[in-house]
Amino acid sequence: ILKNNQGQFAIESLLLMTILIGAFLALTNYLRDNKLISKLVQKPIQSVATMAGYGVWKSEGGGCKVPGKTAVSLGKCHPNAIARSLSSAPR
Repeated sequence: ILKNNQGQFAIESLLLMTILIGAFLALTNYLRDNKLISKLVQKPIQSVATMAGYGVWKSEGGGCKVPGKTAVSLGKCHPNAIARSLSSAPR
């Protein structure tokens, strides 16, 4: 039976740090290879970028429907860009 355990804490902490760093590196490599973080963040960032650029929450490929016309690009989807036919003379 050993009665001198003075180096036990240092050795165990060094081994524990080695295992934890190895697990962290393996996890980050897995996340980087499968692009999990970019898949998680890409859609919200794209919708915010579309809102900042065009003023609407539509998707980039969707366009918008204007009454009486075919689908138009996102640049014309903002409510201020849609041509409206208003009349001041009611029927």
